[in-house]
Amino acid sequence: MAVSLSAEPTSVFGRGLFRYAQFGHSLYADMHPNFPRMDIPYATNNAVYDYGSHTGQAYRWQTMGLFGLNLPIWYNNLGDSTFALSVNMHLSANLWMDFYEFSTSPIVDTDYRIGLPTVTFLHRLNRGFAKNYSIQWSPFKHESTHIGDELQIRYIDRDYALRRVNVSYNYTEFIFTFNEAEDRLAQNHCFRLGLMLLWHGGWFNMDPDGGDASIIDPEGTAAVPYVRRSPWELYLQYQYQSPTSKHGFQGIASAEIRNRECYGFDLGVTNSDNPKNMQPESRVFTYNIFVGARYNTPTYDGPFSRIALGVRAYHGNCPYGQFRSIRNYSQIGVCLMFE
Repeated sequence: MAVSLSAEPTSVFGRGLFRYAQFGHSLYADMHPNFPRMDIPYATNNAVYDYGSHTGQAYRWQTMGLFGLNLPIWYNNLGDSTFALSVNMHLSANLWMDFYEFSTSPIVDTDYRIGLPTVTFLHRLNRGFAKNYSIQWSPFKHESTHIGDELQIRYIDRDYALRRVNVSYNYTEFIFTFNEAEDRLAQNHCFRLGLMLLWHGGWFNMDPDGGDASIIDPEGTAAVPYVRRSPWELYLQYQYQSPTSKHGFQGIASAEIRNRECYGFDLGVTNSDNPKNMQPESRVFTYNIFVGARYNTPTYDGPFSRIALGVRAYHGNCPYGQFRSIRNYSQIGVCLMFE
């Protein structure tokens, strides 16, 4: 008797492998979306990341690229398509470069996020305004940040007490979304609530060779351990999309308000400062808004089939790496995204 070892191609599991899901994507107001984005903002300047040639300016042009990716692992509709389930791998890495410092164009900061697969469950309602809702869970994500070599060398030359704070943490994330657009070209109002919870420790620590630990820990230990401070982050997002024109264009408006930790150290302290100017840990609200237009390619509806161009504005503490201890940071500029 012959035995076939081939997999059944018509199985529910097999049909869902590596299939693109029309939901579970980042909204345009997300600081770390799972699609590529390029910003050229006019942003708050600060001596701790201004390499030198523009010292004294309150605001400067910057360049920030974010390389996000949403890798499909499995997706399928369930039952009579009232329900759906997707499993994706979310990856992102941002790069902040000072192209307008012409002597070296230093890398200011890089952040990356990677983790275990994210699971999203969707329930389609189709009851007038209420199109659907989804529940998303990322069981384990890791973020790590690094500043550029030029800045570290500069910190040593100028005798800064902190050369690098190790912003590196693990967290789980829960997201509830009402009215996923599901790649619809029609008008849509989407609402999203997200919660990040640290797995253990805190948002940052201090390596022995990173600088003067007493600026972070008053006890002045050789290596400051992770300390659990405000181990959560909460955000609310909204996104509106207009009906699509016959040429494939849509108006998009997206906004976020987030409550997060503002780190409790001062990067501008030098070794000669006495007493050291420590700032308290605190929680802050941040605001992020995008307004622009999106073009939907007419013959393809999958990854990177949509291009958006607009203006993005942000206000809060600096959202990048160890610079999240800097308060009252603002930026506004041109934003290009590929979804």
